[in-house]
Amino acid sequence: MFRPICAVALLAASLVANQAWAQPEGGRGAGMWGMISRGMLLRQEAVQSELGITAEQREKFRAEVGDRLRDAAAGAGGFRDLSPEERRQRMEERRAQVAEEDGKIAGILTDAQKARLEQIRVQVLGAGILMDPTISEQLGITADQREEFRSLFQEMRDEGQSGDSDPANRRERMTAKAMEILTPDQKSKLEALRGPAFDVSSLQLRGRRRAAAN
Repeated sequence: MFRPICAVALLAASLVANQAWAQPEGGRGAGMWGMISRGMLLRQEAVQSELGITAEQREKFRAEVGDRLRDAAAGAGGFRDLSPEERRQRMEERRAQVAEEDGKIAGILTDAQKARLEQIRVQVLGAGILMDPTISEQLGITADQREEFRSLFQEMRDEGQSGDSDPANRRERMTAKAMEILTPDQKSKLEALRGPAFDVSSLQLRGRRRAAAN
């Protein structure tokens, strides 16, 4: 079972629900998955330790990716206040940045490290990973399931904006409901994508906190 997703992941899921899956297949809205990018995870000491990052790799990451990711999570909150057009523009900008970062990271990590990083990302995003187009394709998510997910994330977003429920409880309910939408085969595939358990609570992804590559 998934651990509760962090605040940034929940925000990403709720925002993308109406922007990505409301679009036709192959739509451009999925760029908000950069809100928790591989680069953001790789800045974490716990992730670096899990992957066995060497001093040389750390220096390459610092030099090639730099500090641009420092405020990515902190800037997510203001996304709610943007107009639809501003949101689309922000997502496009973030998509381009994440694609560039991913390319550089791919040249730094070994194949084994890249595989484990993907497993950690699946665990960090929790139920929100079901919004990822690549994961959706791998699991064989149907159009009807996508609509159910869209409705679920919209429901949780509305509930969160009302301020009438506890965020942790809301995330747990969202995860439970999302898992009910999946078939047994899809659940098994998703569990395989998670890999060995990683302590998600050791990560700092909620705003301006100390990062590992400082």
